Amino acid sequence: MAKMTMKTKPAKRTPAIICGGATGRAVVFGYVDALPEVDADVAIHDARMVLYWPAACGGLFGLAANGPKTGLRLTKRLDEVRDIARQVLTVTEDAATALAGWPDAE
Repeated sequence: MAKMTMKTKPAKRTPAIICGGATGRAVVFGYVDALPEVDADVAIHDARMVLYWPAACGGLFGLAANGPKTGLRLTKRLDEVRDIARQVLTVTEDAATALAGWPDAE
């Protein structure tokens, strides 16, 4: 008789904006397995760097809460980026959906 194995459902990842790099100026939107502590290593999945957000977003917190506005610039997506978290922002589901579907910067 064949041994049955139980498949586990992958854990749901949390949408987040992580500010990383030496000075915290590298702003990356993506999905994390768990929100990291500040100064901890983090893997960001489906990562897109935020190159520019217009004032209409309401700052970085507004971007995380409300999503993108015309003029936002995001890079192409990478499967995974690792960095040290200098600041961690949770992103609302509506904002995450809008950011995930936003076109790449030219």
